[in-house]
Amino acid sequence: MEPKTAMEKELLKESLYKNRVQDILRKHKGFLSSSYNADVAKEGDDIEVLKKQYSAERKIIDRIISNERSAFLSGLALSGVVFASVRFGPRYLAVKIGGIEKARALKEADDAARKAGTRWIQQGVSFLFEASFGAWAGYRGYTMISSKNVNSYDEIAKIPLCAGRSIVSEKICSEWVDLVHNEISNDFWKNLDEEDCRLKDKGRWTSVLGFADNCIKRKAFEDSYRKQHGMKPEDPVDVPESGVPITNAEQQQQTEK
Repeated sequence: MEPKTAMEKELLKESLYKNRVQDILRKHKGFLSSSYNADVAKEGDDIEVLKKQYSAERKIIDRIISNERSAFLSGLALSGVVFASVRFGPRYLAVKIGGIEKARALKEADDAARKAGTRWIQQGVSFLFEASFGAWAGYRGYTMISSKNVNSYDEIAKIPLCAGRSIVSEKICSEWVDLVHNEISNDFWKNLDEEDCRLKDKGRWTSVLGFADNCIKRKAFEDSYRKQHGMKPEDPVDVPESGVPITNAEQQQQTEK
C-alpha cells in the first residue's frame, strides 16, 4: 500500500536511518568498548583521577556489555539446540515410530548411497543446510532477546546523564544530536507516539532519541556549570555524584554547588 502521510513515508527510511546510526557507532567503536581511553589524557593529567572521573560511565557500559553477552550466549545455545534437532531429530523420530524395520530401511539406504559414491554428497549438503539453519536460528534468537532487552536500551540512553565525565558523550554527542534532530525528519519520530507503532524496533529508536535528548541536557548543564564557576568553555566538567539533573530546578541546585 502506497504511503499517504509524511509519517508513513518516513517509515520507509527506517533502514537508512538505522545504517546512519550504525555508521556513528562504528566510527567511535573504540570509545564505546572502553569508557576510559588514554587519548583523552593531556600532558600533566593524573591518570588515576581521570579513571575515577570516568568510573560511573564505566559501570554503565559494563552492565550493557553483560546484558549483550547474555543475549549472545542464549543465541549460541539456541543455535546448538536447533542444529542438533534438525540433524538428529528426524532420523530419531522415524526410528522411534517405525521401529526396527524403519531403522533397517534407513541403514540399507545409507549403504546403497555409500556404494554408489553419493553418500558424502548427501552428508555434505545435509550438514550445510543444518549448520546454516542452526546459525540463522541462533542469530534470530540473539536479535530477539537483545531487542527485547529494555534495560540495555535504558542504560544506553542514560549514559550522557552519568556523574563525572563521559567520554562517550564527549566524542559522540555532537554528531548524534545532529543526526537525530537535523538529519532525521521529525515526522519519523512522531511514529513513536503512535499507539500502534509500526517501527520495526521501537525500543531501539526510543533509546536513540533519548540519548540525543540527554546529550542536550548534559551540554546545557556543563555550559551552565562553567558559567557559574568561572571556567573556560573548553574546560571539562566533572559532573557531581548525583549526575546530570533532569529538571531545571535540579539543574539550578547542582550548578550552584
